[in-house]
Amino acid sequence: MHKLRILVADDHGDVRWAIIRFLSEEFDVVGSAADGRSLVDAAITLVPDVIVSDVSMPLLNGPEAMDELRATGLDIPFVFVSADATRVEECIEAGGMGFVQKTDIGHELTRAVGAANQREVYLSRGALGAGCGNYAPTWYPGFRKAISAV
Repeated sequence: MHKLRILVADDHGDVRWAIIRFLSEEFDVVGSAADGRSLVDAAITLVPDVIVSDVSMPLLNGPEAMDELRATGLDIPFVFVSADATRVEECIEAGGMGFVQKTDIGHELTRAVGAANQREVYLSRGALGAGCGNYAPTWYPGFRKAISAV
């Protein structure tokens, strides 16, 4: 069976290592990056199925890195991770497929990656509870699929 190929980016080495270790149980983690510029370079070279990226990183933040990749023609789904759930709306409106608050990584990151690969929006419980504002009632796993059927 084909394992999804994942690229991980986080500027905190211990967090990046923990995400890689956790995702490696279910996915093929093909690379990692410590800043947004390295993320763009690695994604162009590796062309992963899904990118898991911290929101706030040096050189380019996660949404900026996603924009740069899309400008090259690569439309790889992004799952954003952050301790700051107030960034949910910004990341989803920019085109991210998922947002997982860092406190939810252990329970929800693999589900978010799977949903992103299916082009479904996924927001973790912490993100829904803390930072969604207007999106809490409408943004959930499968939202884009549901509205496209209407």
